Amino acid sequence: MAEKIITLKDRKLINENTLAMWFDKKGSGFEFEPGQYAKITLLEPIHNDDEGNSRLFSISTSPTKDYLMFTTRALDSAFNKNILELPIGTKATISEPGGNTVLHKDSGISAVFLIGGIGITPVRCMVEYIVESKLPYDATLFYSNPNAESMAFFEDFENWARVYDGFKFIPTIDDSSNKNWKYNVGYINKELILKNIPDINKPIYYIVGPLAMVDAMEILLLDMGISKDKIKLERF
Repeated sequence: MAEKIITLKDRKLINENTLAMWFDKKGSGFEFEPGQYAKITLLEPIHNDDEGNSRLFSISTSPTKDYLMFTTRALDSAFNKNILELPIGTKATISEPGGNTVLHKDSGISAVFLIGGIGITPVRCMVEYIVESKLPYDATLFYSNPNAESMAFFEDFENWARVYDGFKFIPTIDDSSNKNWKYNVGYINKELILKNIPDINKPIYYIVGPLAMVDAMEILLLDMGISKDKIKLERF
């Protein structure tokens, strides 16, 4: 299968610890479904390390866009240094997409997202796709972070919740000292889910985030009686 070429369009820090990068996909023939990931390979890197010049990234933008956005924690890796220093217009290859958390096709079945940290990346893609395509999903996002400053795409989700009746945004942080925070404090738990999901047995549940968080959320859902075949998960 021929490699597909995409072109670096922009890059910037979008909050205190998250690096976003945009690639132009026009003419590449690259197609994907909301919730998938792909491998990006830099063709002419400046910096190198033992991890190589390729990384797997969830796609953060809707398939309806003519560009792709990927996000990663702003670590001091060779790959991230390359993204920040390579000239705009630099070419990269992209693999065929994959992933376990593709948005289900039946919009009559509601979606519940239980998300931690940078696991938000594929969910941004799915929610943007639902809202901009005006699809009749009933979608609820529970999004947990240590503090408000580390919450990527917060403004996007706040705005989508305002403009689209079918989307509900429930952010929560661990930092109880933030007096300006008007949302929930603490972990995603049974009480928070029951408060916001009228019939817990109807939705498809998506769990994406760090290993410990994903495992904890899966155990929580199973203990609540949710069928395993209604749970989709991806460990970051």
